[in-house]
Amino acid sequence: MATSPDEERHAGRTILRGRIISGMPLPVAAQKRIARSFEALLGSHVRLGYRMDRTLIAGVRVEIDGRAYDGSLQGQLATMRKVLTRHDEEGL
Repeated sequence: MATSPDEERHAGRTILRGRIISGMPLPVAAQKRIARSFEALLGSHVRLGYRMDRTLIAGVRVEIDGRAYDGSLQGQLATMRKVLTRHDEEGL
């Protein structure tokens, strides 16, 4: 079976690769908790790298297998902006 560039197989199990992005230093223990949470959510093993992006406002963003899970304040504000703009365009 073909795997995506963000997947690998080990002992017959899919391992998803991705990264955690945060605006401030994130302790290794917190990175491990995030990885375990995504393993439970996705039902697969995950290997997450870590990168700090000082432009990110509060929270973290996790990118796995081409998907972004945005728990940052910046992401929440962008979602709110889209919702408000859509309602404004619909005349609500």
